[in-house]
Amino acid sequence: MDSGTVKPFLREMFPNASDRVIDFVMQVVEEQNPWDSPDEKIENMVNLMSGQLEDDNPCSTLNSFPVSDSVPMRFGNHSGHDRALNANYNHLINIFGDADPDFLWDYCQSKQSRFNMDDAIDYLTQADYKKRDKDPLVIFNRLQEALPGADPSYLEKEAERLALLGSAELEQFVSDAIENNSYPTMEDYLKQKKDNEALNFYTDQFDPELFLELFPNPEMTFRQPTRKSFFSDELGGNEGDVNCAKIFLYNMYPFIRKRHIDLVFARKKDRLIECCDVLDTIRKGLRNKRSMEVELKTTNLPLLQEMAYLKHRRMIKRFIKYKDDTYRQCKEEARKLNILETCRVCYDDELIPEECFVCGAGCIFCKDCVQKGVETRIADGHLTFPCFEDCGSEFGLNRLQMVLPKKTFERLVLRVQSEEIKRAKIEGLETCPFCDFAAIPVEGSTVFQCENPDCGKESCRQCGHESHIPARCSEVEYDEDVRRRTFIEDKMTEALTRTCYSCQKKFIKSTGCNKMTCPCGAMMCYLCSLPITAYSHFGLGGCALFTNDSQVNLSRVKETAAKAKQELGNVEVKFDPTVGILSLFSSAIRI
Repeated sequence: MDSGTVKPFLREMFPNASDRVIDFVMQVVEEQNPWDSPDEKIENMVNLMSGQLEDDNPCSTLNSFPVSDSVPMRFGNHSGHDRALNANYNHLINIFGDADPDFLWDYCQSKQSRFNMDDAIDYLTQADYKKRDKDPLVIFNRLQEALPGADPSYLEKEAERLALLGSAELEQFVSDAIENNSYPTMEDYLKQKKDNEALNFYTDQFDPELFLELFPNPEMTFRQPTRKSFFSDELGGNEGDVNCAKIFLYNMYPFIRKRHIDLVFARKKDRLIECCDVLDTIRKGLRNKRSMEVELKTTNLPLLQEMAYLKHRRMIKRFIKYKDDTYRQCKEEARKLNILETCRVCYDDELIPEECFVCGAGCIFCKDCVQKGVETRIADGHLTFPCFEDCGSEFGLNRLQMVLPKKTFERLVLRVQSEEIKRAKIEGLETCPFCDFAAIPVEGSTVFQCENPDCGKESCRQCGHESHIPARCSEVEYDEDVRRRTFIEDKMTEALTRTCYSCQKKFIKSTGCNKMTCPCGAMMCYLCSLPITAYSHFGLGGCALFTNDSQVNLSRVKETAAKAKQELGNVEVKFDPTVGILSLFSSAIRI
C-alpha cells in the first residue's frame, strides 16, 4: 500500500482530521491487517475515520496519542468498533499504569458508544479506581536496592505485605527504614542462618563423620567434670531446655516410668550422659512401650550436642570401630609392602600413604605437623607456606584444603583472594574494615556492604566504623572518643575539688572565705592549696581572703582542660566538654 497516495486520499475525504490522526489510523490498520488487500485496508481506514464509530464526533476517539509499543491490543479482529476500543484502552493504560487492566477494559466497553477521552481522564484522576495486583518480587527488588544491608527474609515478608498497599506506603516504609535504621541487618540474617545450620546438623542432618571431626573423643568431652551445665544462665539455659531434655529421656527410655526418669534427672540433670548411665541400669517398669512424645525445639547448642551424641552413640561407636579396623588393615598391608613413610618433623615412621602430606617438591610430613605449622604462619599474618625442610617449595591451597579445618581454610582463601585483588590495584576497590573482603561499592553510596558470610557488616566508607546512618560521622561517639572525652571531664572535675593535705579528703567550697578548715583540723588556702595556720597567709603579698568562687573555678577548669587536651596530643574531641562551659558559671560571675 502506497502511503504517498493513501494519505492525500484520506485528507481529501476527511478535511477536518489532523495529519496525526490520519497517520495513527494508517498505522493501526497496517499493524492489525497486514495481509489484507490494499482496497480492504483503505476500506478499514475509511470505516475508522467515518461515522461507523457511532459517535457524535467520529474522530473523537482517534484524537489521542499513539499507544506505546509495549502495550498489546486487547482485541484483534477487523471491526472498527474493536479498533477504537483498543485505542482508548491502550491510551488509558499508558496514563494509568497502576490500574487493573480488566477494570480499564470494562470501563472502555461500558463507555464505547459515548466515549470521550477527556472525560475518562478526569473521571479516573478523581476516582479511587481498582489497582492492578503488584508483584511482590518487583517490590522485593526495589527494597533490596534501597536497603542493601537488610535481612533478605525480612524484606521478602515486607514485600508481600506492601504488595497489598499503595505506592505511598512503599515509599514511606523505605524512608522510615533509612531514617531510623529500623530493620534487621544482613549480619543478623547471616548469623541466624549459621545458627540454623548448626542446629540442623545436630538434629535432622546428623553426620557421624563430621561430628567426630568436631568431637574426636566425644565420650571424654561430654564426661569432663569441668564441662559447664547447659542449663546455666551463662549458656542461655531456661525452663524450656529442662523440659526438652526430659522429653528426650522419655523417648530414649520408653519402658521406664516417667517418675523414675524425673527422679534421676533431678539428681543428674547437669550431666545428661550420667542420667543415661543410671537409666541404663534400671529395669523396665512398663510392659508396653510408651508412645513417643513430640520433641521440643531448642537453640541451646551444648544441649543439642550432647543429645545428638546420646541419640547416635551406637552409630558413632560403630563408625569409630570401622575406621580403626580399616586403618589397622591399611597399616598392616603397608608394612608388608614396605611403603610406610616417616614425617620429617616429628619423625613418626609409621605413616601409611593416606596420612602423608607433601610439599611441591615431595617432602613428606604428617597431617598434624602440617596443620600446626600452617596455622602458626596464618596467625603471624603470612599467606605463603614454605616447606618445613627449606627445599624452596611451598604447600599449595589444594594441599592445605585437605589439612586445615573447613572454617580456617575458608578464611585463608578469602585473605589470599583479597590480597590478590589489592595487588591488581583496581580503581575504586575498598576493603571491609572488619574482615578481608574487598569489593567496589555502589557509586554514591556512603555504606560499604560486606558480602563475606562470616562478617556481613555494613560500615561507613568515611570513618570506617559500623554504619551509623542517618547520623553523621561527627555525631557518633566511639570508644576512643569516649576515652578522650571522659579523660578531659575527669580532669575538669578534679580542678573543682581540693584535697586535704593531711587526711586526703576531697571537698568543694560553695561560699565563704578562702581559709579552709578540714574536719580533721588541718587548715589550707583554697586558692593555692598550701597548708596555713592563721589568716596571716592572706592579704598584702598573699592570696586574697575573699574571691568570686565561680570566677576562680571557671579559670581553673579551663586551664586544666587545656592541659588535658595537650596530654592527649591536641587531637579532635567530638563532644568537647569545654564547649559552653562559660554558661555554667555565668550566672554567678559578675563582670
